[in-house]
Amino acid sequence: MAKSPAKVVWFLGGAGARGSAAAAEFNAVAGRFGMPWVARAGGPDDGVDAVALVVVLVPPPTPPEIRSCGSPVEEWHVGDGSAAGANIGREVSGLVARLLGGRVVSDLPDRSPAKAATKKIYTVRVGRETAGRRGKGVTTVFDLPLTGDGLRVLAATLKQKCGTGGTVKDGCIEIQGDHRDAVVAELEKHGYKVKRSGG
Repeated sequence: MAKSPAKVVWFLGGAGARGSAAAAEFNAVAGRFGMPWVARAGGPDDGVDAVALVVVLVPPPTPPEIRSCGSPVEEWHVGDGSAAGANIGREVSGLVARLLGGRVVSDLPDRSPAKAATKKIYTVRVGRETAGRRGKGVTTVFDLPLTGDGLRVLAATLKQKCGTGGTVKDGCIEIQGDHRDAVVAELEKHGYKVKRSGG
């Protein structure tokens, strides 16, 4: 049986090598998880045939021909200079988590706050546990609509954001220490509704 072709994510990068950097980062992460996705970078003249998703690294603004290309389009406001690399890494992690979790990638017009409320929003719970840990607490994230690789990618993103270790156990993400505020903020960036539980 023939292997199905990979789905293509096209990174449109504006100035510098941001598009190529984002494509390389995505391909590295997708390769680790064996995802049927491949990224490429290019300019507006390269066309968007057979592309499953277009990601525009802003600035500059998205060209009108890209907005109307028929493929889903996302805009990532990654900025310029040294901060762009870290922002691209965070955005790639979020995209991989969404793709692994089966969440539908929204079209560009639906990314406005007013329309985002119409999409299905998952409610996750964030708490803190110290029982059986000799007083060393962990921040827990549970009721996530993710399994397997999706959970591991999100856990890696949260650990990086909090600058600490953690693990995935029985469908729950555990982050060492009390990082509830940072975890809640990051989950909300990924489109989740967050409810705090416990003390």
